Amino acid sequence: MIARTHTFLFFGIFTVCLFTAPAFAGTVSSVGSPTVTKGKTKAEIRAGYAKADDNSSQDERLRFREQIDHGLTDWYALRLVLQQDDRKGDNIEHGSIGLSNRFYILEAEKYGFDFGLRVEYTHADGDKTPHSVATGLYELVPMGEYELRMNQLFSHDVGEDANDGVGAELRFQLTREISETHRLGLESFNDFGNLSELSGYSAQEHEIGPVLKGKIGHGFSYETGYRAGISEGAADHNVKFFLSKTF
Repeated sequence: MIARTHTFLFFGIFTVCLFTAPAFAGTVSSVGSPTVTKGKTKAEIRAGYAKADDNSSQDERLRFREQIDHGLTDWYALRLVLQQDDRKGDNIEHGSIGLSNRFYILEAEKYGFDFGLRVEYTHADGDKTPHSVATGLYELVPMGEYELRMNQLFSHDVGEDANDGVGAELRFQLTREISETHRLGLESFNDFGNLSELSGYSAQEHEIGPVLKGKIGHGFSYETGYRAGISEGAADHNVKFFLSKTF
């Protein structure tokens, strides 16, 4: 465990330094968990809707995401991700396909919190370039009835029309048990944009709002929530609904 931990911590730091324009799609994104279970497969569909100013690219924007995740070992999982985009006044179009490598590095039973690393590549469809590479650090802190999740995400454009610089985002989620199978809480998404062209707070995308999630039997789980934009650069309203099945 210690050797594996040191290896992946070094790899994580190296990756963050290497990937020097954000690839994050907030309405179909979550505050992720670092945990991996060997042999577990999870299929998920997600939908998200944003409402913003009339001249914003986020106004009346509908996104969809489908993904399947499989734990190959007790510390490594591979995820395939497909995304579609329906912009205001347009038809729904395929947006991208991506692969995510998830590494479970520290376990709460030994260290008091779970910690993991993800390394991802997203290939944009057709002329929807650039593509992107991304890395993320994921923490989950159990606190009795409460659970705190934190993500630090970094991305870099690659391919045609790629921009220089690193895109950065921080996500937080604090939930509390309201029953044996459901949790209610608050989450925030904070997208700082390209760090090489760092803008002020108002031009960045900062959102906060309630989240509800839980299990509904037969291996099905859900997550739904609403986030309000609290900076000028963020969409005014964001709504999401996810449904997953674990095998």
